[in-house]
Amino acid sequence: MGDLTKNFSRSEFACKGAVCCDHSSPVSRRLVRGLQALRVVVGAPLTITSGFRCRKHNRKIGGAADSQHTHGTAADIAAPAGWTPADLARAADALGLFDAIGVYPDRGFVHVDVRGVRSTWGYVAGRLVTYEEGLRYEQK
Repeated sequence: MGDLTKNFSRSEFACKGAVCCDHSSPVSRRLVRGLQALRVVVGAPLTITSGFRCRKHNRKIGGAADSQHTHGTAADIAAPAGWTPADLARAADALGLFDAIGVYPDRGFVHVDVRGVRSTWGYVAGRLVTYEEGLRYEQK
């Protein structure tokens, strides 16, 4: 049982920086509601690999200067067993609950956020590609 929704707890969104912050985890309720709906569609637990990031940790890992993670409005989700990142991205997109979706097929995860404007992308082999290219990518 989660303290945010049936399946998600605030601790899953805490900053993963080593010693750079107090590991607080402000998180958008809209984001968590979308993730709960996605979890129902997937029918399996979803692992949040990156939720909230303090600005220091975000800089350390090379995150975008004004990353949605620093606002508590984004989550990176590992593709669960039996799901490819492309499948997970398509399911998230079909729900229509997220404003932005990034698919990282060779890294095994999907980024979702509620930034207020529509945005999609793919990221393959260390470079930004279109969302459609990210969906088509198959790891060799």
